[in-house]
Amino acid sequence: MNERNCLQKIRNLGVRLQELELVQLEPGKSYAATALNFLFADHGAKRPAGAPLDHTLRALGEAIVANRKVRFSTLDPDSVIDFFCRFYRVH
Repeated sequence: MNERNCLQKIRNLGVRLQELELVQLEPGKSYAATALNFLFADHGAKRPAGAPLDHTLRALGEAIVANRKVRFSTLDPDSVIDFFCRFYRVH
């Protein structure tokens, strides 16, 4: 999946999180940034500052593997996005 599609899915996830009242969009923040901040905080991980999207999603994948005891040793960025889109029922 290209970066534009990844960002669109993350944005949609942010919108869904706001609909579920799990996050509130802060002035000047994007839905994508809000979603990523929520997901990292929810998994007790620190979001890498200034890192490319690919690296950020890989770090989130490591947090998923550690916290949720999934049967995979690593998750690629596309799998991370798909995991949360299924979990929060984002289309």
